Amino acid sequence: MSNAPGIYLQALPIELALGYAEQAEANGFGSAWLSEITFGDVVTPAAAIAARTERIAIGTGILGLWSRSPATTALTAASLQQLSKGRLRLGLGLQSRSYVESWHGRSYGKPLGAMREYLTILRQALDGETVTHEGDYFSIRGFHIDLPPPDKPVPLYVAAIGPRMLQLAGELADGILGYVYSEEYVRNVVVPNLELGAERAGRTLDGFDIACGFPSVISEDASGVSLARGQAMMFSTATKSAPAYAESIAQAGFAGERAEVAELVSAARLEDAVAAVPVELADAITISGDPDHARSRIEAYHDAGLTTVVLNPSPPGGYFPLYDGHFPAAAELPEFDFPGYLEVIERTLGSIGAPS
Repeated sequence: MSNAPGIYLQALPIELALGYAEQAEANGFGSAWLSEITFGDVVTPAAAIAARTERIAIGTGILGLWSRSPATTALTAASLQQLSKGRLRLGLGLQSRSYVESWHGRSYGKPLGAMREYLTILRQALDGETVTHEGDYFSIRGFHIDLPPPDKPVPLYVAAIGPRMLQLAGELADGILGYVYSEEYVRNVVVPNLELGAERAGRTLDGFDIACGFPSVISEDASGVSLARGQAMMFSTATKSAPAYAESIAQAGFAGERAEVAELVSAARLEDAVAAVPVELADAITISGDPDHARSRIEAYHDAGLTTVVLNPSPPGGYFPLYDGHFPAAAELPEFDFPGYLEVIERTLGSIGAPS
């Protein structure tokens, strides 16, 4: 498995995303990942990138369980795997409860049970089986994909932060896609829980892709780490969406600092909250700064146990709420710095990776 870094391409017009994907492939990135929130769907750009590139892996990072039935996702994955000639990485996740309930009108239910059922159905369908499943969350009868199974099986990735989802991924999936893991969290929580799940299934983690995404502000000097503090504030206070973010930060030794930042956010003092984020905390959960520092951080994560590091270029100083109620209604938000965002993407593509 290649240790080449991946890159997120999101919040971009399609033509820009395609051009950047071609650059990423030429510059030695191993994978391009697409997210699905409010910027657009993941399937359209994934298909376009598959048609315009030859080698780079294409990941959905992530496709939500509740927005598509397992049958629709299986058909989509089979088509994308065929179009990309075996380069798809199908990342699946629960997404925020507010997205699920407010946008899709679905009950969140018990996340572990829903993910187990979804993975089970997809695996059977993508292996060419006729699937009948009557579960607590998903029901499917006599479903079969009338295409030959792909030459390369579609690898199934689970968006996993907390211990129980990590164990489920170790049991049933081919990889995980985490976010803002600290090095300590990888060593002490991620790898041990994946191993527990794999042991439960009677297998090992050989060939299992332990991937994680990181907000990233690559800069010409060390300033990128400070400019990533908005992202660090955002994720360190998003505990309603993912309580394990707080544990990741605590594992790195910043529990007290995180609590102080959270208090400032609760008081709608977002600028003060960003200023209160220690640069060391931002460095612990992002990959930012000058290219040499970023490469050293990538290597440190490989040593900790990650097999794939995915950089998510972020607008300098930028942040936004991750779900309804994340920030108080009275809080003022910065404007999205689109030119600055593009500059970070272009610097990342030009300075990280190994041109082919």
